[in-house]
Amino acid sequence: MKKIWKKIEEADNIVLVSHINPDGDALGSSLSLYPILKKMGKKVSVFNATKDLPSYLDFLPNFDKVVNKLPNKIDLMISFDCGSFDRLGIEKRPDFLINIDHHISNTNYGDINLIKPNYASTSQVVYDILKENGIEILKESAICIYTALVTDTGNFQYESVNDKVFEVAADLVRCGVKPDFISKMLYQRDRLSRLRLLAKAYDTIELCCEGKVAFVEVTKEMLEITGAIKEDTDTIVNSVRAIATVEIACMLREDDEGIKISFRSKNYADVSKIAVKYGGGGHIRAAGATIKDEFDFNKVKEMLKNDLKEILKGEK
Repeated sequence: MKKIWKKIEEADNIVLVSHINPDGDALGSSLSLYPILKKMGKKVSVFNATKDLPSYLDFLPNFDKVVNKLPNKIDLMISFDCGSFDRLGIEKRPDFLINIDHHISNTNYGDINLIKPNYASTSQVVYDILKENGIEILKESAICIYTALVTDTGNFQYESVNDKVFEVAADLVRCGVKPDFISKMLYQRDRLSRLRLLAKAYDTIELCCEGKVAFVEVTKEMLEITGAIKEDTDTIVNSVRAIATVEIACMLREDDEGIKISFRSKNYADVSKIAVKYGGGGHIRAAGATIKDEFDFNKVKEMLKNDLKEILKGEK
């Protein structure tokens, strides 16, 4: 952590970057350093290759500063919450790259790699870097770190939540965060189109493996009919996992390149193992992958069932 901050101090032109199709932890972590580095007099860019960023995060300070074009001069690039270099959407490696993450499947692609798989979010790693180096956490930064922490713990529901997580959250509140405001921004701004999409998606739920696995489907047609967008599918798999008998929930979403799969488990199944097998990655309880050039939901489900049975059998 000291070495990382030394590299930051030495650099003039810094790019903060997160994975394509960013979630709250990815954007929150990258945006958290922006005001701090600006205050230090650095030239800072926040980059994400995704054209349309998730609107539910538009309340984050400096959200409008995120660009999808890299600056010409880069002394230092810092990536957040990204397990592999290809998911940054960048063709050319920078001269020096710091990789900050909490995914166990991270490929250690940086010149410096700070990976904390036992942390609840990447933003918690950022918080520790700031604390370790005696850096003041500005209110804008605290809002970003707290939002990332909330979204990546499912509003403090997941196994990754421990006493340290609540200590971090409490300190961020002391820095000026208003938890009720963050909750309203994240969970009380639903679109009608999303609710209509949920109704159609829930009609596709299929249970297998004695009710321990649930599949749910989202097609392009569903999105078109309801007026929903890809962002509206983000929490569907979590709600399907909530079915009483279900240990593993799998959402299959039709994309241009194939079928994107989101895995979630409840108690004991390590879904990251399945995701990695199909070229993806993630956490023990939350992971994902894309089956490229395949658009048959039934074929993909049949392909996954044997893997799911093995995971359920071997880890109960």
